[in-house]
Amino acid sequence: MPSALNALLFLSAVLTAFFCLVDAVPAYSGLAELSEISGDEVQDVDGKSPLSDRQKWHLMAKDLHQDVKTLRDQQFERDFRDTVNMTAYEGVRIKTPLLKHSDGCLSRNFSTERCLSRIYSVLTWYKENWSFIENENLTSNLVNDIKHETKRLLEAINSQLQIAEGQADQTSSDPLSVRSAWTRKTTVHSILFNFTSVMIDTCRAVNYMSKRKTAHRGKDTKRPADWSSEKN
Repeated sequence: MPSALNALLFLSAVLTAFFCLVDAVPAYSGLAELSEISGDEVQDVDGKSPLSDRQKWHLMAKDLHQDVKTLRDQQFERDFRDTVNMTAYEGVRIKTPLLKHSDGCLSRNFSTERCLSRIYSVLTWYKENWSFIENENLTSNLVNDIKHETKRLLEAINSQLQIAEGQADQTSSDPLSVRSAWTRKTTVHSILFNFTSVMIDTCRAVNYMSKRKTAHRGKDTKRPADWSSEKN
């Protein structure tokens, strides 16, 4: 009996010592794992660090994209009320400027300078032809917002490019027709649909530029080439 009691007391002493040691070891916080995630995901939690120019461009581009998309959907619902899917109008859409793989914005041969120049040229076309949309009876404040947001984004991009007035590269497009009510509707739809696509690619390209500039982690940054199929 005494031996059993001694064994019990010895076991109790060992367990007590073990738990004391465990309490003395600092625990690993789950927060430590956060530092191991991709630099693309790290955000400034206190919001005090100033945004870079390209981060500002990205926010401006996102706002512009959202407004253009909203206006596109409003016009489609108004003028093509009986049609649910926009793909039904692929055959009647006219050609307006878009961003292409060769522009350096979507290809694996990404070129910041070439991409920005092309974005500037394409947005200039939409700015110069925006009067076609202004003549439509659409939500006036949204139309005006898009006009000013486009101008603001162009000025921001040109702060780096330094392109003189009227010196932007020319972009090709089909003539904007007003021969009938039908052609006017399809032309307006084409402009807004393609403008939305341009802004999707612009957002992604500028976002890629800002992340590549700050993180310098190509392996962590998703290339714009991988996004080309994710439209609208």
